[in-house]
Amino acid sequence: MSDVLVGLVSAKGSPGVTTSALALASRWPRASLMLEADPFGGDLRAGLGNGQWPPAAGIMEAVVDLRSTNLDAALGRRVHRPTEYSPPVLAGIGCVGQASTLPWSRIGTALARLPGVDVVADCGRFAVADGVTPLLRACDVIVVVTGSSLRAVRAASRIAPLLQEELEVRPGDPRVSVLVVDAGAPYPAAEIAGACRLPLLGELPDDPRAAAVWSDGDRPDRGFGRSPLQREARGLAGALAAFGDGRRGAA
Repeated sequence: MSDVLVGLVSAKGSPGVTTSALALASRWPRASLMLEADPFGGDLRAGLGNGQWPPAAGIMEAVVDLRSTNLDAALGRRVHRPTEYSPPVLAGIGCVGQASTLPWSRIGTALARLPGVDVVADCGRFAVADGVTPLLRACDVIVVVTGSSLRAVRAASRIAPLLQEELEVRPGDPRVSVLVVDAGAPYPAAEIAGACRLPLLGELPDDPRAAAVWSDGDRPDRGFGRSPLQREARGLAGALAAFGDGRRGAA
């Protein structure tokens, strides 16, 4: 069985990359880890963590550990599972400017080889010089997360060729695909994929109640596992895991 590294990015705005990453990792068909790698600073500690995150549970501390131990041991110390329904999480940097100081290439290579665990990385807003690009190069799959407004689609279409260049793939290669949040508001997902010249991974619904569990730390209700967001995330997670397996098997 292959170990898969999936990177989620956005072009601009707030289309729900972190929420999408958590939903996917929570419904992954095997052991998974969610990595918060937003170069502009992450919100997990204040959102899903409700401000109660252990102070030493994060990527900065794991990188320090790597000076004297391997990644498995570092993750064992620094990964945190904030709730019983969430995936294990390695929280990200605390402020803008720290991303460029981290050895993303080494982190990405190590995560891609982490035995028995697939990694879903929230890479935040994409920028060529933000310091996270080396992590994206190590990914088996990159997913561009976008809304369906004209502004969001135009921004996504602009970064699509840059991401294809980083992975050295041509338009249409499923190693770089698009995930549409709240499709049909107003543009349909297939039209958005065509405009971006990217394969369509799928759609996630506008599901505020379920999304607030991941973004704001709301307590899930009894129907959370059957919510539209979680149902769709399960299917997409299975597709990404299977595709990653095929990629690794063919390598």
